[in-house]
Amino acid sequence: MNHKYLIQLMLSTLLAMFFLGCSGGGQNTGADVGKIPLIDTHIHLYDTSRPDGVPWPPESDKVLYRPVLSQHFDAVSEANNVTATVIVEASDRIEDNQWVLDLVKHNPQRYIGLVGNLPIGTDEFAGLLERFAADKRFVGLRMRQRPGEEKFFTEAVWRDLKLMADKGLTLDVLLANFDLADIDLVASRVPNLKILINHLTGLIITGEAADEAWAKDVRKAASHPNVYCKVSGIFQRTGKRPSPKELSFYAPIFKVVYDAFGENRVIYGSNWPVTDRGGEYSEQLSIINEFFEPMGETVLEKLYWRNASAFYGVKLNGD
Repeated sequence: MNHKYLIQLMLSTLLAMFFLGCSGGGQNTGADVGKIPLIDTHIHLYDTSRPDGVPWPPESDKVLYRPVLSQHFDAVSEANNVTATVIVEASDRIEDNQWVLDLVKHNPQRYIGLVGNLPIGTDEFAGLLERFAADKRFVGLRMRQRPGEEKFFTEAVWRDLKLMADKGLTLDVLLANFDLADIDLVASRVPNLKILINHLTGLIITGEAADEAWAKDVRKAASHPNVYCKVSGIFQRTGKRPSPKELSFYAPIFKVVYDAFGENRVIYGSNWPVTDRGGEYSEQLSIINEFFEPMGETVLEKLYWRNASAFYGVKLNGD
């Protein structure tokens, strides 16, 4: 082979590699890591055009107040190699649990679970739970409202949390009206209830070193083997629009959470479409991936799908 031809071949190969990389860059960050499946465990679906509207988001939210339906997340999934998702109900209307289940029944391979919203600690709770849990896609509940405030944890609430545990259902907790001390309390009182802390415990991420008092509370919550943490909502937690896109801004918080919970109890979620307030879905996923990728394929598999499958009891198609 003459040198001129060899040089031309090398240049052609390099150019092909460059253009191939450009064509996939910025869109598909999820499955580029060894084609690992990805379960997004935190999205919201709602329709602002329904006759009775929606309780969330408010009409004043110019980013989120729009119909957010399965076809919209289908597009996000296809662009970012999201294999499946668990929906988290953002409405306190009981029948909206059924509305979501009906909305996605056409695609059970992608929409594999729903974390619902039911009134814990009420007389009707047991009957409602029985009704919705009959659908295997109804995997648990999210605790985000706190009626009674400091008097929330009544005997009726403990009764209902234990009922959930006995049925093998899960509890997501949004730390807005609750805190890590509440997680410690629930995990101690109901040790067979699987608990998932949402959005990196809900703290405000500042880009600075992690507060030691917060880190201590995280470690205490993580000392309970039934408590997991969702690596989700990172743009929302900055309070900045657009949100920072550098890993260094988030890394101190990621490290505390990962060191406390370990590779078996961290779970990926996006908090889409709230992600849109801070940036693109692919940008948030890329930041998370940049932190966890050096830990190896086993850790990535656990973060992106194995831990979610074990926690929620959901399966991927063919798994």
